Amino acid sequence: MTETTKPEIIEVTVPGSREKFETWIKERGGVRVWDNINLSDWRAGPIFTPAQTDGKPTDPPHWGRRQGELITDIARFRFVKTMKEIRRFRVAVRMGSQGFSLKCTDASSDKVIRECTRVQELTVRSPCYYFHYETQECVIEVPVFDGEADTLFDDKIAQLALKYKKK
Repeated sequence: MTETTKPEIIEVTVPGSREKFETWIKERGGVRVWDNINLSDWRAGPIFTPAQTDGKPTDPPHWGRRQGELITDIARFRFVKTMKEIRRFRVAVRMGSQGFSLKCTDASSDKVIRECTRVQELTVRSPCYYFHYETQECVIEVPVFDGEADTLFDDKIAQLALKYKKK
C-alpha cells in the first residue's frame, strides 16, 4: 500500500490575486511557480506567472528564479484577503553607499528583525514589512486570509499597544 501525501498549500500574499490566478488556470495553462535561487535575497518568496504567454512557455521573470511547479488546481493556493497593520514605529535612515538611496541604520535593521519576530510570536503568522519613507516609519503587517474575519488580530494589536505603553 502506498502512502499519498497531500500537496503543500501555497500562500499568496498579494491581496486580490485570486481572480488573476483563476484566469491563468482557465486560459493560460496554469500557474507557474518560480523558486528563488538568489542568495543575495534569500528571504524572497516565490514569484507566480501564467504558464504560457502567447502560446509559449513563460520565460523566467528574473535571473534569480528557477522554474518550479506548474499548478492547475486553484485549491492549492491560500489567498490573502487583506494585510492587517500590527505595528508601526520610527526608524533611523542613512544614505546608501552610492548616495542615491536611503537605507536603515544597522540599529534600525536590528529593531525591524526583532519586532517582526515579536509579531510572529504573537500572531503565529509570518509578518511582512515596508518602509514609509515620508514619515520614516516601518510598518509591520500580517496577512488575513480569505474566510477570516477582518478583526482577527484586533486583540493582538491591543496587547502590543499595552506592552509598549509600559516601557
